[in-house]
Amino acid sequence: MDTVKLYSSSAEREVYENMAALYAIITSLEYLERAFARDSVSATEYTSECSKLLLQYKTVSQMVSGDELANFSHTYRLNCPAATRRLEVGIPSTIEHSNASGSGTNAKHVADAVKGFITTMDALSLGMRSVDRLHPLLTDLLQSINNAPFVPTDFKWKPVF
Repeated sequence: MDTVKLYSSSAEREVYENMAALYAIITSLEYLERAFARDSVSATEYTSECSKLLLQYKTVSQMVSGDELANFSHTYRLNCPAATRRLEVGIPSTIEHSNASGSGTNAKHVADAVKGFITTMDALSLGMRSVDRLHPLLTDLLQSINNAPFVPTDFKWKPVF
């Protein structure tokens, strides 16, 4: 049996290694989601590992040639619906579905507010100064802050409608 070389240069080898890493991350996330659904993994362990895998996915997916998740999954015949959903949402299930009394809800609201703040700051640093571009970003930021249950009712920017 002859050996088939997938690459002829170190750059091509790096591409294949990155795609293999992406495949492994997606598959690992699928098994983690299934284990959590079966209660084989504690919520703390799940949150920690899921966050780590999500960060790894974001890093490795930038190194792979911009393939979208759906295209990558179809091309390499990945059947990972739970991992695909988790990657689309971008946060662990424990944070997404936490109850109102838990700190997970607070973390979700804080994450939404931080996301809005960073997006607005990025727009400003890119030189966007028109009201048409900044108003929707600021509106989203204030809505995410106002949706947080821990913000006092007398907060100066709470809407009075």
